[in-house]
Amino acid sequence: MKRTTYFAAACALLFLCVFSSGCTPMRSAARTDLLLGTIIDITIYGRTSQETLDAAADAAMARAKELEQIFSATLEDSELSYVNQNAANAPVTVSRDMYTVLERSLYFAHLSDGAFDPTLGRLIKLWGIGTKNAAVPSEDEIQPLIGQKNYEHVVLNETAQTVSFTTDNFELDLGAIAKGYAADEMKKLLTDDYNITCGLLNLGGNVITIGERYDGGPWSIGIADLQAPQDTANPALILEITDETIVTSGNYQRCFTAPDGTLYHHILDGNTGFPADTGLASVSILTDCSMDADALSTAAFVLGEQKARALLSRLDGIDAVFIDTQGQITTTAGIDGR
Repeated sequence: MKRTTYFAAACALLFLCVFSSGCTPMRSAARTDLLLGTIIDITIYGRTSQETLDAAADAAMARAKELEQIFSATLEDSELSYVNQNAANAPVTVSRDMYTVLERSLYFAHLSDGAFDPTLGRLIKLWGIGTKNAAVPSEDEIQPLIGQKNYEHVVLNETAQTVSFTTDNFELDLGAIAKGYAADEMKKLLTDDYNITCGLLNLGGNVITIGERYDGGPWSIGIADLQAPQDTANPALILEITDETIVTSGNYQRCFTAPDGTLYHHILDGNTGFPADTGLASVSILTDCSMDADALSTAAFVLGEQKARALLSRLDGIDAVFIDTQGQITTTAGIDGR
């Protein structure tokens, strides 16, 4: 595809729309690229030199490219591909980035009883949603891949920083958490290495803010109206956030229509092998760690609102916005007044 086609597609799939107003900052730098399976937009502000801002924006995008080479499930030479090919044979030494994400992935898999499951790689490939080969698999194809809880067969050794699989019946896919980790890492680089105190990073359905908006107020982040998700000018609601992240998982991000007219989305339930069907159209998680928000938005979507609320109530500093398939909006208490 041409870049214009990629950009249009990303806009069509984007659930979060970003609003900003107020005085124009003295200087800014912006970058856009197609990485980690989505359009990444970086915009940072400051009263430092333009050269420093440009260098910071370039470095953040370079970090995203580095992480794509680690976590991509489609690049044959990615670190994730190497792990999938070898971890069932012997422990594989992995990078700090890979180990960190795997460790957190297993935490959320156990916490959610598999609603978030990083070991659905083969099932995800079988459906092919988001690719030109998307199709509804047969029951015979799906049956061997469901209800396995293969995350229980992933073994991490912190001392040696290795990962191994105790069976060869699965593959990892970290697409439901890697973008969040990338957002956190890009923000960390900008703040720690370049002293950036104001900015916004948008990685598809993952938005993370740095500090306050350039005019001193909170950032205004819109969650798309499910009846018209492409209309970013008219969101379902707008949240005010400062130095936080909001991540949305929904049934209109990546999907395809089968020959019989049925619409299938990409958020798969490991127990059924089919797209999750819990009455939710989207879940947005608001917190300060984008990696956690990424995993929890998927888990909450698969669980459904009632079970998701029970899960989130066990965690500190996590809030959520639920939109059901009828367009009804409900939120956790921490959203009130925001």
